[in-house]
Amino acid sequence: MKQRMPSFIKLLMFDLDDTLWPCKPAIIAAENTLYAWMQQRVPEITQRHDNEALFEKRRDFMRQRPDLVHDMSKLRIESLKVLSDEIGLDYDWIDEAFDVFFHARQRVELYEDVAPTLEILSADYRLAAVTNGNADIALTGVDQWFEFAVSAADVGHQKPHPLVFQTAMSKAGVAPAETVHIGDDEQRDIFGAVEVGVRTIWINRSDRDWNHTECEADHHIRSLSELPEILRKMQYNATSE
Repeated sequence: MKQRMPSFIKLLMFDLDDTLWPCKPAIIAAENTLYAWMQQRVPEITQRHDNEALFEKRRDFMRQRPDLVHDMSKLRIESLKVLSDEIGLDYDWIDEAFDVFFHARQRVELYEDVAPTLEILSADYRLAAVTNGNADIALTGVDQWFEFAVSAADVGHQKPHPLVFQTAMSKAGVAPAETVHIGDDEQRDIFGAVEVGVRTIWINRSDRDWNHTECEADHHIRSLSELPEILRKMQYNATSE
Protein backbone atom coordinates (compact mmCIF):
# COMPACT_ATOMS: atom_id res chain seq x y z
CA MET A 1 0.00 0.00 0.00
CA LYS A 2 1.39 3.38 -1.02
CA GLN A 3 2.18 5.67 1.91
CA ARG A 4 0.67 9.13 1.97
CA MET A 5 2.93 12.07 1.21
CA PRO A 6 3.83 14.09 4.34
CA SER A 7 1.75 17.15 3.81
CA PHE A 8 0.48 20.40 5.17
CA ILE A 9 -2.34 19.79 2.70
CA LYS A 10 -4.47 17.02 4.09
CA LEU A 11 -7.87 17.56 2.47
CA LEU A 12 -8.83 18.35 -1.11
CA MET A 13 -12.41 19.56 -1.48
CA PHE A 14 -13.92 19.24 -4.95
CA ASP A 15 -17.00 20.75 -6.47
CA LEU A 16 -18.88 18.21 -8.61
CA ASP A 17 -21.07 19.67 -11.39
CA ASP A 18 -18.99 21.31 -14.15
CA THR A 19 -15.82 20.41 -12.29
CA LEU A 20 -15.83 16.62 -12.63
CA TRP A 21 -18.46 16.37 -15.37
CA PRO A 22 -20.55 18.70 -17.55
CA CYS A 23 -23.77 19.35 -15.67
CA LYS A 24 -26.11 20.61 -18.38
CA PRO A 25 -26.16 17.45 -20.57
CA ALA A 26 -26.91 15.28 -17.54
CA ILE A 27 -29.77 17.51 -16.40
CA ILE A 28 -31.28 17.78 -19.89
CA ALA A 29 -31.17 14.00 -20.31
CA ALA A 30 -32.78 13.53 -16.89
CA GLU A 31 -35.50 16.07 -17.71
CA ASN A 32 -36.25 14.20 -20.94
CA THR A 33 -36.38 10.88 -19.10
CA LEU A 34 -38.79 12.32 -16.54
CA TYR A 35 -41.00 13.89 -19.20
CA ALA A 36 -41.27 10.60 -21.09
CA TRP A 37 -42.27 8.89 -17.84
CA MET A 38 -44.85 11.59 -17.10
CA GLN A 39 -46.39 11.15 -20.55
CA GLN A 40 -47.26 7.61 -19.52
CA ARG A 41 -48.06 8.17 -15.84
CA VAL A 42 -49.62 11.66 -15.69
CA PRO A 43 -50.64 12.61 -19.25
CA GLU A 44 -52.94 15.23 -17.75
CA ILE A 45 -49.82 17.32 -17.16
CA THR A 46 -47.90 16.64 -20.37
CA GLN A 47 -50.98 17.35 -22.48
CA ARG A 48 -50.96 20.87 -21.03
CA HIS A 49 -47.22 21.54 -20.90
CA ASP A 50 -44.31 20.56 -23.09
CA ASN A 51 -40.90 19.95 -21.53
CA GLU A 52 -39.71 23.51 -22.14
CA ALA A 53 -42.80 24.94 -20.46
CA LEU A 54 -42.23 22.72 -17.42
CA PHE A 55 -38.65 23.95 -17.23
CA GLU A 56 -39.83 27.56 -17.18
CA LYS A 57 -42.41 26.75 -14.50
CA ARG A 58 -39.67 25.23 -12.34
CA ARG A 59 -37.53 28.34 -12.78
CA ASP A 60 -40.45 30.52 -11.75
CA PHE A 61 -41.07 28.32 -8.74
CA MET A 62 -37.41 28.54 -7.74
CA ARG A 63 -37.60 32.34 -7.80
CA GLN A 64 -40.71 32.19 -5.61
CA ARG A 65 -39.10 29.82 -3.09
CA PRO A 66 -35.61 31.09 -2.24
CA ASP A 67 -35.96 29.19 1.02
CA LEU A 68 -35.57 25.93 -0.93
CA VAL A 69 -32.70 26.74 -3.29
CA HIS A 70 -30.21 24.95 -1.03
CA ASP A 71 -32.13 21.68 -1.48
CA MET A 72 -32.58 20.83 -5.15
CA SER A 73 -34.36 17.57 -4.38
CA LYS A 74 -36.98 19.16 -2.16
CA LEU A 75 -37.35 22.03 -4.61
CA ARG A 76 -38.18 19.62 -7.42
CA ILE A 77 -40.62 17.61 -5.30
CA GLU A 78 -42.44 20.76 -4.22
CA SER A 79 -42.59 22.00 -7.82
CA LEU A 80 -44.21 18.70 -8.84
CA LYS A 81 -46.80 19.21 -6.12
CA VAL A 82 -47.64 22.59 -7.64
CA LEU A 83 -48.22 20.90 -11.01
CA SER A 84 -50.55 18.43 -9.32
CA ASP A 85 -52.45 21.19 -7.56
CA GLU A 86 -52.99 23.09 -10.80
CA ILE A 87 -55.13 20.32 -12.24
CA GLY A 88 -56.37 18.65 -9.08
CA LEU A 89 -54.24 15.50 -9.14
CA ASP A 90 -53.29 13.48 -6.08
CA TYR A 91 -49.64 13.35 -5.05
CA ASP A 92 -49.39 9.56 -5.41
CA TRP A 93 -47.18 9.81 -8.52
CA ILE A 94 -44.65 12.31 -7.19
CA ASP A 95 -42.28 10.06 -5.23
CA GLU A 96 -41.80 7.77 -8.20
CA ALA A 97 -41.43 10.74 -10.55
CA PHE A 98 -38.67 12.16 -8.40
CA ASP A 99 -36.90 8.79 -8.26
CA VAL A 100 -37.01 8.61 -12.06
CA PHE A 101 -35.40 12.03 -12.35
CA PHE A 102 -32.94 11.54 -9.51
CA HIS A 103 -31.48 8.31 -10.84
CA ALA A 104 -31.34 9.65 -14.40
CA ARG A 105 -29.57 12.75 -13.11
CA GLN A 106 -26.73 10.58 -11.79
CA ARG A 107 -25.82 9.35 -15.29
CA VAL A 108 -22.92 11.70 -15.80
CA GLU A 109 -19.97 11.52 -18.17
CA LEU A 110 -16.72 12.35 -16.43
CA TYR A 111 -14.30 14.69 -18.13
CA GLU A 112 -11.37 12.67 -19.47
CA ASP A 113 -8.92 14.07 -16.92
CA VAL A 114 -11.01 13.16 -13.88
CA ALA A 115 -10.47 9.44 -13.27
CA PRO A 116 -6.68 9.37 -13.77
CA THR A 117 -6.17 12.52 -11.70
CA LEU A 118 -8.37 11.46 -8.80
CA GLU A 119 -6.65 8.08 -8.79
CA ILE A 120 -3.31 9.81 -8.29
CA LEU A 121 -4.53 12.34 -5.74
CA SER A 122 -6.48 9.88 -3.61
CA ALA A 123 -3.23 8.05 -2.88
CA ASP A 124 -1.72 11.12 -1.21
CA TYR A 125 -4.64 13.19 0.05
CA ARG A 126 -8.08 12.84 1.53
CA LEU A 127 -10.77 13.86 -0.95
CA ALA A 128 -14.21 15.30 -0.16
CA ALA A 129 -17.01 16.41 -2.47
CA VAL A 130 -18.70 19.73 -1.69
CA THR A 131 -21.73 20.45 -3.85
CA ASN A 132 -24.78 22.68 -4.15
CA GLY A 133 -26.56 20.05 -6.24
CA ASN A 134 -28.00 16.61 -5.63
CA ALA A 135 -25.46 14.48 -7.45
CA ASP A 136 -24.63 11.39 -5.40
CA ILE A 137 -20.99 10.30 -5.29
CA ALA A 138 -21.95 6.62 -5.12
CA LEU A 139 -24.50 6.71 -7.94
CA THR A 140 -22.22 8.77 -10.17
CA GLY A 141 -19.40 6.30 -9.54
CA VAL A 142 -16.84 8.67 -8.01
CA ASP A 143 -17.12 7.37 -4.45
CA GLN A 144 -14.10 5.14 -5.06
CA TRP A 145 -11.97 8.28 -4.69
CA PHE A 146 -13.97 10.37 -2.22
CA GLU A 147 -14.04 9.82 1.51
CA PHE A 148 -17.33 11.69 1.94
CA ALA A 149 -19.59 14.36 0.45
CA VAL A 150 -21.23 17.45 1.89
CA SER A 151 -24.18 18.97 0.06
CA ALA A 152 -25.98 22.26 0.47
CA ALA A 153 -29.05 20.27 1.49
CA ASP A 154 -27.06 18.64 4.31
CA VAL A 155 -26.00 22.01 5.67
CA GLY A 156 -29.06 24.13 4.94
CA HIS A 157 -27.08 26.67 2.93
CA GLN A 158 -25.58 26.91 -0.55
CA LYS A 159 -22.01 27.68 -1.37
CA PRO A 160 -20.55 30.29 -0.97
CA HIS A 161 -21.95 30.17 2.57
CA PRO A 162 -19.02 29.44 4.91
CA LEU A 163 -20.88 26.69 6.73
CA VAL A 164 -20.70 24.42 3.68
CA PHE A 165 -16.90 24.48 3.65
CA GLN A 166 -16.62 24.50 7.43
CA THR A 167 -18.82 21.41 7.67
CA ALA A 168 -16.55 19.49 5.31
CA MET A 169 -13.42 20.51 7.20
CA SER A 170 -15.02 19.68 10.53
CA LYS A 171 -16.03 16.26 9.24
CA ALA A 172 -12.46 15.62 8.13
CA GLY A 173 -10.98 17.11 11.31
CA VAL A 174 -8.72 19.51 9.43
CA ALA A 175 -7.98 23.22 9.54
CA PRO A 176 -8.34 25.70 6.65
CA ALA A 177 -4.54 25.81 6.29
CA GLU A 178 -4.60 22.06 5.63
CA THR A 179 -7.29 22.30 2.95
CA VAL A 180 -7.49 23.17 -0.74
CA HIS A 181 -10.75 23.65 -2.64
CA ILE A 182 -11.06 23.01 -6.37
CA GLY A 183 -14.07 24.26 -8.32
CA ASP A 184 -15.30 26.01 -11.45
CA ASP A 185 -17.49 28.79 -10.03
CA GLU A 186 -15.75 32.04 -9.13
CA GLN A 187 -18.35 33.08 -6.56
CA ARG A 188 -19.67 29.84 -5.11
CA ASP A 189 -16.41 27.92 -5.07
CA ILE A 190 -13.50 30.32 -5.00
CA PHE A 191 -14.94 33.30 -3.11
CA GLY A 192 -16.66 31.00 -0.62
CA ALA A 193 -13.51 29.02 0.12
CA VAL A 194 -11.30 32.12 0.31
CA GLU A 195 -13.67 33.62 2.88
CA VAL A 196 -13.00 30.72 5.27
CA GLY A 197 -9.23 30.81 4.76
CA VAL A 198 -8.92 27.89 2.36
CA ARG A 199 -6.47 27.87 -0.54
CA THR A 200 -8.21 27.63 -3.90
CA ILE A 201 -7.71 26.30 -7.41
CA TRP A 202 -10.03 27.49 -10.16
CA ILE A 203 -10.74 24.95 -12.91
CA ASN A 204 -11.44 26.96 -16.06
CA ARG A 205 -12.22 24.46 -18.81
CA SER A 206 -13.71 26.99 -21.24
CA ASP A 207 -10.93 29.61 -21.21
CA ARG A 208 -13.03 32.28 -19.49
CA ASP A 209 -11.61 35.49 -18.11
CA TRP A 210 -11.45 35.85 -14.34
CA ASN A 211 -14.10 38.44 -13.47
CA HIS A 212 -14.42 38.33 -9.69
CA THR A 213 -13.36 41.62 -8.14
CA GLU A 214 -13.33 40.58 -4.47
CA CYS A 215 -11.03 37.58 -4.52
CA GLU A 216 -8.44 35.71 -6.54
CA ALA A 217 -7.79 32.00 -6.76
CA ASP A 218 -4.34 30.78 -5.75
CA HIS A 219 -4.06 28.93 -9.06
CA HIS A 220 -5.93 28.75 -12.37
CA ILE A 221 -5.96 25.48 -14.33
CA ARG A 222 -7.51 24.29 -17.58
CA SER A 223 -7.38 20.58 -16.73
CA LEU A 224 -7.42 18.56 -13.53
CA SER A 225 -4.30 16.80 -14.82
CA GLU A 226 -2.39 19.92 -13.73
CA LEU A 227 -3.33 19.36 -10.09
CA PRO A 228 -0.67 16.88 -8.92
CA GLU A 229 2.21 19.15 -9.97
CA ILE A 230 0.55 22.31 -8.61
CA LEU A 231 -0.10 20.62 -5.28
CA ARG A 232 3.51 19.44 -5.11
CA LYS A 233 4.65 23.03 -5.61
CA MET A 234 2.24 24.25 -2.95
CA GLN A 235 3.69 21.65 -0.57
CA TYR A 236 7.25 22.67 -1.37
CA ASN A 237 6.55 26.37 -0.95
CA ALA A 238 4.89 25.72 2.40
CA THR A 239 7.82 23.71 3.75
CA SER A 240 10.28 26.33 2.46
CA GLU A 241 8.59 29.22 4.24
